[in-house]
Amino acid sequence: MNKPMRFIFPLFLLLQVAWPNCLTSQGASAQRPQTKENSSNDVVYSSFGSSDRTEYTSRTSQYQKLVDERDYELSTTVRVPAINGGERVDREVTERSQKINENQFKLERVVRSADTNGRLSSTEVMNEDHQVKGSTEEIQRTFYRPEINGKLVAQTVEKETITRPSKKETLSTRAIYRPDGEGTFTLTDLEESSEKKIADTISIRDTVRKAREPNGRLAVMGSTRETTTKLGDRSFKKESLVHRTDENGRTVLEDKVVETQSEKPDGTKLYQKLLESRNVHPLARDMDDKGLILSQRITSEERKLPDGTIENTTKVETLDRLTPSNGLKLSQIITETSKPAGNVRVAVERVVKTRDVNGNYVVLRKDSEILEQKK
Repeated sequence: MNKPMRFIFPLFLLLQVAWPNCLTSQGASAQRPQTKENSSNDVVYSSFGSSDRTEYTSRTSQYQKLVDERDYELSTTVRVPAINGGERVDREVTERSQKINENQFKLERVVRSADTNGRLSSTEVMNEDHQVKGSTEEIQRTFYRPEINGKLVAQTVEKETITRPSKKETLSTRAIYRPDGEGTFTLTDLEESSEKKIADTISIRDTVRKAREPNGRLAVMGSTRETTTKLGDRSFKKESLVHRTDENGRTVLEDKVVETQSEKPDGTKLYQKLLESRNVHPLARDMDDKGLILSQRITSEERKLPDGTIENTTKVETLDRLTPSNGLKLSQIITETSKPAGNVRVAVERVVKTRDVNGNYVVLRKDSEILEQKK
């Protein structure tokens, strides 16, 4: 499938700095890649008032043992302050992916959360099975959640099929099944997509969403068309049109999203996302309106310094839905700095500032993270 370029600040670059080969898969004829062990420790401080004073709220530790993208182990532990001082484990997530053969791998994710007494128990288990059969990839995900008695039972099953009739076309379906009143799994939601490359630099992806109505009929709930245009090696434009079906069966354009990415000669990356929405006022969702209104703008700028430090600033402008005539206002500023810390370690600091009722920007959250490759 011809995937559109994605602009992710700055995780992808961080991975490339810390572990330059960890995202590169090996071919069938290549030697078995050396196992890599990666770890990270993220401490979060949050503000609970109108000042820049922050308090420690959580610490997330993550460990990854990576062979390749289909064969790995990932464990995450989230700790929070305990009432009597110190820390307590609030949540644990373990993810294991096992490569069965060249055409199949299985993944299991287990989420364990603490109860009021601090005891950890499984709150969600997800089993995923990937199989490739010729030009078709089949994926089945089963989600288990506990009943009142604590027993884990299957609550949702997703079946996804991806077919590539040609190099320029990809078809996919994602069907969701949930138990009915008698416990029998029944199709409740269906998503059908097609992606076509209509030119060397242009691809179009159409998605139709359907849901089962009380009478048992699958009805179209909405659709999305995404047009991605590659403007250069490091630049693109992506336009998404989101339609929904109203109660009268009419198709209404609800949202329009335009994303652009470019890069300056000095390597500085620029990103912008514009959201135009029809239903700006929450009380006027189904009332006649004058069309789409610009309701959000996100801009990012990322630069890499000579010493390897990566600096990123993201600004979020939003529309007050109660007073949309006032236009966009800067509501959030996110700054992130990542720098090499020696011994294949990367230090990351992330600060989120938000505007309070007085128009002042105060620290909402501060993260300090260390990423390390152990092997």
